[in-house]
Amino acid sequence: MRLPPELWRSCRTVACESRLELLWNVFEQGELSVNEARLLVGLSQPCASAHLRGLADRGLLISRREDMRVIYRAEANSTMAFSGEILDALRVCYERSVSFKTIIRQATGFTHQRRIEIVRALNGRSLSFLELWGVTGMSLAALSRHLDKLERRGFVKESGDVYRIGGSGNALGRTLLKLARG
Repeated sequence: MRLPPELWRSCRTVACESRLELLWNVFEQGELSVNEARLLVGLSQPCASAHLRGLADRGLLISRREDMRVIYRAEANSTMAFSGEILDALRVCYERSVSFKTIIRQATGFTHQRRIEIVRALNGRSLSFLELWGVTGMSLAALSRHLDKLERRGFVKESGDVYRIGGSGNALGRTLLKLARG
């Protein structure tokens, strides 16, 4: 099963403390130039620019030019799949002071498309390990590794030798699980 890369790539982008710190500063300030952002976060100009551009590439920021400056604001790019829902969830995490560690832990649950395949296979049903193996076509080692990561983050639960969809306590986790389910 091949899935569009938008969700797992967005999760990889979000799973970075420096990018989250930049995004939080954009939430707080409304708009920031690359130079203002780098000073607030303590990054080099090229590093801050690359991180902000990465967030924009995933549809979480919009940029505009003002003379020689690039100004960013937190606004979802409607042409990017999932960007609005992920940005809304991140804003809730910002407003509720959810730790970066917690956000990164949630995001890394879906930084590989195979984990999304597992969640979609389990959507609305319970399956044994061997049934999941048959449905996903993954190697036994890969399935075990990806299931373990999903279980440790609470997205998948095992009980009585079967796996089912779990849940997640914060806005980002709930949003990512909903998006992964398709």
